[in-house]
Amino acid sequence: MKKVLVGIAVTLLIIAVVTISNKPRPEGTIWIGGGTEGGTLIVFAEGLAELLKKAEPELEVNVIGSGGSVANIRSIQAGKLDFAWGYAGDIYLGYQGRLVPGQPPFDNVLVLGRVYGSTTQLVVPQDSVITTPYDLVNRRVAIGSSGSGSAQSAERYFRAIGIWDQIIPLYMGYDLGIEELNKGRAEAVWQLVGISSPSIAELSKKRSIRLINLLEAAKDNDFFIDFPFYTEATIPPGTYSGINEAIESYQDNTLLVTHGGVDPKLIELTLNTLFSPQGISYMRGKHSNALDLELNKGLQGVQTPLHPSALKFWWKQGLAK
Repeated sequence: MKKVLVGIAVTLLIIAVVTISNKPRPEGTIWIGGGTEGGTLIVFAEGLAELLKKAEPELEVNVIGSGGSVANIRSIQAGKLDFAWGYAGDIYLGYQGRLVPGQPPFDNVLVLGRVYGSTTQLVVPQDSVITTPYDLVNRRVAIGSSGSGSAQSAERYFRAIGIWDQIIPLYMGYDLGIEELNKGRAEAVWQLVGISSPSIAELSKKRSIRLINLLEAAKDNDFFIDFPFYTEATIPPGTYSGINEAIESYQDNTLLVTHGGVDPKLIELTLNTLFSPQGISYMRGKHSNALDLELNKGLQGVQTPLHPSALKFWWKQGLAK
């Protein structure tokens, strides 16, 4: 494999978290966009860098801190990163020119594959009168911080089922939302997060809770037609204390992306490494969300173009159409 990476391989691997600047980057380096410190995306970026090190010790890799999905997508479009993680919804809207007002379509962002899903979870106290999403009319719902993926997904969902203008959204982070629910100042909490959510798990140990089925109302309306990057999901029984039945919901999917200028042989190396049994096992050891990393889910939620080398890879797996 070293021979096919001529022009990319260098003499030393460096895995470092740095910040993107406007200065030209050194020739031959590989830059992977993660997210904020302490977040999930940066852990996955570091894990991929470590896997590439094991596969090709002579590669130089930099892990880049960023603001998250949207920032990564913009940097990939501009060619400032070689690989990055982004949410399927952001990638889809960016490809259509609907992600950043005034920006042209992000048509240089090419998908390599799906890594894990973030599932929407709507939690209420066990004794709440809320049993369906429609019962949230005129009620206070903590939906995540303003501008977050969680808050955006809440607005899309509630608009699709026709009640967005009738609920009282509370824009706050997950921990604060759970605190407000516990104090009775919020009547429900909405989260778009990996299973399980630490804050919901902690709450379920302190008091009885329920999760609301979100899939039924989504399917009764045009939600999946309007937002095809979302996919059905199930929260397994036993995920939280006291909840012993499966709860149907939906999820956004975290995708690994690149751009058209990256060497096809590097794409091939990356996919073969990440989606190998050894690669999957390694990533699962890095973060619990990687328990959702499976070869047969590699194209789940993908609604935008694949890199040509990725198309060949998934065709060989029998998954590309």
